Amino acid sequence: MKKILTGISCFILPSFILSFVLRLLGHKLGKGAKIGFSIILVNQIEVGNDVKIGHFNLFLNKKIILSDNTIIGYFNILKGPFTLVLKEKAALGNKNYMTRASHGITYGKSHLTLGELTKITTGHHLDLTRSITLGDFSILAGIRSQMWTHGYYHAEKGKGRVRIDGEIKIGDNVYIGSGCIFNPGVSINNAIHIGGGSVISKDLDQSGMYVSQGLRHINKTFEEVKNSLEQIKDDNLVEEVYSKNIKVE
Repeated sequence: MKKILTGISCFILPSFILSFVLRLLGHKLGKGAKIGFSIILVNQIEVGNDVKIGHFNLFLNKKIILSDNTIIGYFNILKGPFTLVLKEKAALGNKNYMTRASHGITYGKSHLTLGELTKITTGHHLDLTRSITLGDFSILAGIRSQMWTHGYYHAEKGKGRVRIDGEIKIGDNVYIGSGCIFNPGVSINNAIHIGGGSVISKDLDQSGMYVSQGLRHINKTFEEVKNSLEQIKDDNLVEEVYSKNIKVE
């Protein structure tokens, strides 16, 4: 009932009345917080001072935690059991799509975290099967970048396949150009610049500039890939899932 009342209130009430109603429903709102006309069906809202959420967003995720002076634009879609965390002065732009499948397909907790003064701009797609973390003073720039925290590996013949999950971790002072694709389980160190159109399939450890790599062949059998990964033990999962916890050269 709380979630439904929250959603109705955010969609129909102007901001100066909405703040009062949300506090009555048990949500936490700081001074000067402004929430536009959006559909917000979440379990808990925790908003700091001078936070701004634009119009026509769709929040169907688990929880929203926004520190002071954070900004969310318009036409963003957040869907699935994950928590959105924006630290001080972080920003989520416009028309971004962030999704996670329900438990059973996914497992455990997941969060999208943006550090201080970090920004995601416009029209990006983020898969929150596992968590995605961007450190302080970083930016996912341009449009149409994709971050994937799960993928599949198929047997050479027949129906055998496994899902491979991995968190994406991005450090401080990182710039990511337009139209990049991140594979599951990659980590990006501090002070790294990634050129537009790059495919990030491995960890980037050394500070500096990286541009798109050439396509290469990896000679691994289905069983070799499975044996190099750690299987997730969860009776509620509907398929065989492995965690990408080591590098695959």
